[in-house]
Amino acid sequence: MSQVDATDKLSGLEEPRTSLFAVGWLAIAAISMVGWIYALGWLAWRLVDWLWS
Repeated sequence: MSQVDATDKLSGLEEPRTSLFAVGWLAIAAISMVGWIYALGWLAWRLVDWLWS
């Protein structure tokens, strides 16, 4: 098999499609991460405020 034959076989493959389900889960994970960062920042702010009072 030559390189030309292998390239022809590879070019016939379909491009992978992004699943809407996967994008939805990625969005939920991103929102959850932002929520955790916000919650940890709020707790740190409250702790520092309590320590300085």
